[in-house]
Amino acid sequence: MLDLFYIAALNIFRNARRSTITILSIAVGCCALTCFGAFINFTFEGLRETTIRTQLGHMQIYAEGYWEKHVSDPASVMIHDVSTLETALEGIEGVSTVTHRVSFSGIGTTGQASVNMSVTGVDPLREMDFADFEIVVKGRNLLPGDTQVGVIGDELAKGLEAQIGDWVTVMTTSLDGMLNAVDFEIVGIVRTGSTEYDSVFAKVPSDLVQTVMDTTAVERVVVMLDNTADLPAQRPEIDATIAALPEAYETRQWNELAGFYEAVVSLYNGLFRIFSGIVAVVVMFSVANTMTMAVFERMGESGALRAIGATQGTTMQMFLNEGLFIGLLGGTVGVILSLLISWGIEMIGGIPMPPPPSMSQGYQAFLLMTPAVLAKGFVVSVAAALVSSIYPAWAASRVNIVEALQKPC
Repeated sequence: MLDLFYIAALNIFRNARRSTITILSIAVGCCALTCFGAFINFTFEGLRETTIRTQLGHMQIYAEGYWEKHVSDPASVMIHDVSTLETALEGIEGVSTVTHRVSFSGIGTTGQASVNMSVTGVDPLREMDFADFEIVVKGRNLLPGDTQVGVIGDELAKGLEAQIGDWVTVMTTSLDGMLNAVDFEIVGIVRTGSTEYDSVFAKVPSDLVQTVMDTTAVERVVVMLDNTADLPAQRPEIDATIAALPEAYETRQWNELAGFYEAVVSLYNGLFRIFSGIVAVVVMFSVANTMTMAVFERMGESGALRAIGATQGTTMQMFLNEGLFIGLLGGTVGVILSLLISWGIEMIGGIPMPPPPSMSQGYQAFLLMTPAVLAKGFVVSVAAALVSSIYPAWAASRVNIVEALQKPC
């Protein structure tokens, strides 16, 4: 068996030019596949972290029955003992921040224009970790000690024709259905990256929202972890901690709340599968052409091997090994090229990209190479090369010995 591998390795470069072109075509296909996969990885990570750190956190905790009653009877599904819940969650290793949110929707006006707004009340002290991905366009973000002030999305500021220092009046209803209003001064205009979110987003201290809602309770508690990858391992501990508390709660992970993110992931994964299929077809045609030419050129050699006792399986295995070696060499070169391209893009500071759909700003794109992405590109290349070698190898093993011996070796 080792002799067959050795012979196959030597046979690859009997026609060095053709084999080199085939290996390079496989390498280019593998490189394109891994680079595309790495770009998708980077896109997923950026969208994921932006969604988590500006809107949802890693997990959200609600009073039991919240999703059934938060529209029809919101007062019955508010969290009242928030301090006990937050203290219990803060004691879990790996939890970086625990904060609460209370929100309402209403009509806001500055006297210039009136628009729909979604106002979220937050704890300014605990909210610092959730502002990492918010870009302050003008003014500042909320600070501990702030009272009757707020920050708004830049698209909302355009709709309100508002500037720093303007006062916004928001008309809404309290939990018991009474008409109420709240005023706050704009101290900051921020951009989260999502145009839709920035067109309604306003953030104020939670005390201000609780006053207008006529409650001391909160709508939800938001948990931020040190690392997103730790969520699957830490959720059971979080659930167990919550279950031990007197009040009943229910939880949601960020991905259970982020419908847009799941839609983007599904779309990009579909594109990646299509692209993988195209690369596999290109590799298969390239290798099949090379192996078919090798079989015809070495027809006499195959006949001689059969004449001295080589079985059909041995002959077929020899040509399959050649296809495998070509795939391995092409995949290896492709992985190296991918790493070099990724390094080069890192050195030049990324590739400028226009704003994606529903986003308000462009970004610098990088390639997030991971072992999984490199392995997928390598495996697709090698598998395609091996599969495309099956028919030529089978044909070589079925040659007529007498006719084959009449061919030059």
